[in-house]
Amino acid sequence: MASNMEGSIQRGCDFIFDFNCFTCQENDRNTEAEFYCEDCSKFYCSKCVEYHNYLYKKHAVLSKEKINKWPETNVAEQEKCQEHRKEQLTIFCEDHSQLMCHVCHVHNHQ
Repeated sequence: MASNMEGSIQRGCDFIFDFNCFTCQENDRNTEAEFYCEDCSKFYCSKCVEYHNYLYKKHAVLSKEKINKWPETNVAEQEKCQEHRKEQLTIFCEDHSQLMCHVCHVHNHQ
């Protein structure tokens, strides 16, 4: 794996980042966060942070240079299904380009 991907895990053709951009994730895109807003308590990529900063000029935004002030991630929690909270994301659906648990796979992706 390339050294510029130190903080991420590659699964198939998709990446699991330590910090995902909140806005991109809400729009079904997988983008690594480069910034954290302390006021919103959300992570943003370099593109989305521009929109955020335009709308919220007085918010305290921290770049990765101050990552030690970002909240700690819980990787185990990130790998849990949003719909079936107790299930781990263990299956990658290539048709939908998403990770899912076995329950989602049986009910929605066969």
